[in-house]
Amino acid sequence: METKLEQFKNKIFGFWNNLVQKSDEEAIAGLGRERLVVFIVSFILALCLWLMVNLSRDYNLNVELPIKLGSVPENKALVTKLPKTATVSVMGEGWKLINLYNNPPRINVDVSDTQVNLFDQVQQQMNAMPDISVQKVQPLILNLKLEDRVSKRVPIRSRVHIAFDDQYGMVGGHNLQPDSITVSGATSLIKNIRDWPTDSVTIEDVSSNISQVVKLKDPGEVIDLSRNEVMFNAKVEQFTEGEIKVNIETQNLPKGRSVSYSPSTVNVKFNIPIDEYTNLKNTNPFKAFVNYSQIQRDSTGFVAPQIQQVADTTEYHINIRSFQPNRVAYFIVLGS
Repeated sequence: METKLEQFKNKIFGFWNNLVQKSDEEAIAGLGRERLVVFIVSFILALCLWLMVNLSRDYNLNVELPIKLGSVPENKALVTKLPKTATVSVMGEGWKLINLYNNPPRINVDVSDTQVNLFDQVQQQMNAMPDISVQKVQPLILNLKLEDRVSKRVPIRSRVHIAFDDQYGMVGGHNLQPDSITVSGATSLIKNIRDWPTDSVTIEDVSSNISQVVKLKDPGEVIDLSRNEVMFNAKVEQFTEGEIKVNIETQNLPKGRSVSYSPSTVNVKFNIPIDEYTNLKNTNPFKAFVNYSQIQRDSTGFVAPQIQQVADTTEYHINIRSFQPNRVAYFIVLGS
């Protein structure tokens, strides 16, 4: 028993000696920290108590509820869009209103006539929250315009922009699958639609064939699309640069006349897929010509030749880059 008492005394004296040996600054700092902790804990407890008491009371709150189109008669369609939100004044316990404010429910508006009582629609869908009562809805009445619903098939217009890597390009144009869709809606809206665009999309650093899903432009609530995306396909190959001299000819030349040009040839630069370039080496894919009517209208002594790919080489995917010279002098020789 005496041993335990001695141990207890030693602990007390040791604890006291440690306190005495601490510097005044450490004691003050420790006391300050203890007071700060006590203050923070007390503040949090007081705040929680205040919230529990005050948020149990009833309050009025104005909240913006999103509106979405619900059901519409099968043979009818809206001409104008619904408002995006409705301002709803509600009453209820603070706790319930905080939850409503943070997670506002979507109001599905069912349209059966040109006038819709929005208060009734909101009231019906807020019945799932019995602790909250609807006091006011703004706008109270929606005045809508309905027309007969029609549908038609229109082509899809691509707004896909492609940025190719150096020396790469598209071969044969792009392909959309499907290339058309059905649009449905009010008669006055659908009759003026000639095509439907994709979203504006840029595909960068392209060096291989493209096969990518592309979304169509969002039609909104008043127009329906048979689908909302298409497949964009394009064949991509590596190109090389070619260069060739082409003699200038005259088209629609009257009998008994001839025309000489200076220079008599143009130098055409073009791009072509590497795989096709070898087969083109011994072929002249272009013709350069001046229509005699250009000469008749000219008063300067110079005309601009035109460059075309000849019909026998249409299977080649050639892109003309430039040709020189852009204008040539001409001399008309009259027959005897």
